[in-house]
Amino acid sequence: MATPVITQTEFFAIVNGMMHQKFSQVADRQVVANRAVRYVIGDMDLRSHKRRSVLSPNMFVGVFDYAAPATLKGNKIIDIRRQVNRPSYERWLLVDEADFDRRKNISNYRIAIRDEEFSKLLRIDGLPTTKNATIHNCNSVAGNGTWAAVAGTDASNVTLDSDNYIVGGGSINFDTAAGAATAAIELTGATQVDLTDHDEKGSIFLWVFIPDYSDAGADVVTNFILRWGNDSAAYWHRTVTVNNEGDTFHDGWNLLRFDWNGATEVGTVDPAKIDYLRLTITKPAGFDADTDWRIDDIVSRVGEIYDVIYYTKFGWQTTALVYIEEATTTTDLIIADTDEIEMIAFKAAEFASQELKEKDEIGYFKGEYESSKKKYLSSNPSEALKVQRNYGRVKIRKY
Repeated sequence: MATPVITQTEFFAIVNGMMHQKFSQVADRQVVANRAVRYVIGDMDLRSHKRRSVLSPNMFVGVFDYAAPATLKGNKIIDIRRQVNRPSYERWLLVDEADFDRRKNISNYRIAIRDEEFSKLLRIDGLPTTKNATIHNCNSVAGNGTWAAVAGTDASNVTLDSDNYIVGGGSINFDTAAGAATAAIELTGATQVDLTDHDEKGSIFLWVFIPDYSDAGADVVTNFILRWGNDSAAYWHRTVTVNNEGDTFHDGWNLLRFDWNGATEVGTVDPAKIDYLRLTITKPAGFDADTDWRIDDIVSRVGEIYDVIYYTKFGWQTTALVYIEEATTTTDLIIADTDEIEMIAFKAAEFASQELKEKDEIGYFKGEYESSKKKYLSSNPSEALKVQRNYGRVKIRKY
């Protein structure tokens, strides 16, 4: 996008001219300008506010939660676009979160947006195929290699849990002792998995169940460290401090992602013969003993690169081209094209007239805004997806 050219100072001059030099009489012109920008952004989807953000990480089969763009306006998603080789049938539906959750893994090309504590999460069910390789399904302690607590760490009592799991018939359950130390469990002697095509491109995903994240008021987990490779002398390792969506860890099941690119290699690992895993939990001081930690469904995935196309809620840029929601200096730039500037100026003049108690002017500028808005929308209808709600039976899409 081209750099905006209207500074806050220049915008003040435009509005001041509209109001016959009365805009300079308001108590705080910057407050009025910010209010006008917010109002217009909330009232319509401006074409100059379309943004593209690379979905991070890549899109993966079986992974439904992704960080939303920080500047996303409400649920104003326009498209999820594969960067290369987009198929003709890839058309997205925006649905509510409950509908998405009921139908995930059944109906492809669906998006939902979860709002939680002033943060947004994209829920996406899209790819029909991609490269997946199960390293261990966690359905047995000794049926495919052996899971055991690592000696010298605070893990113990490794068992199979057939009641609480993500997929299959069970999860690997273990306990941790009190104190600031590490707890680790290890898989050895498993069936070898060929991950040659995943080397430096894939990500290792696994589910971890945290029984009590806020332990005595302190965070239970500092980080998780995963090793994957051939044995305890030849492996890659990576540390994560947040879950797959970029959020802090929480009670219950957390999806963790360990990206292969950037992982540290110890020894010389043969990616065609992956049969060794170790998961380490780093615990802070004051940690109490906990039972019933669980891990499940350890899979390596290679995803596809996608762009998120959306409308932004940020209406300004700094001179350093940093997007901001509120202007703070007179050199900040309004993100708007010529016809959009006029609409924002009409709304700012209306708000300023309210403050100055110019009753005739309030109606005039409000009318000018509505007239210009109608003309603008006739040529620039919103491209945002509309929320679809399906009240019938689930229909499975086939390709």
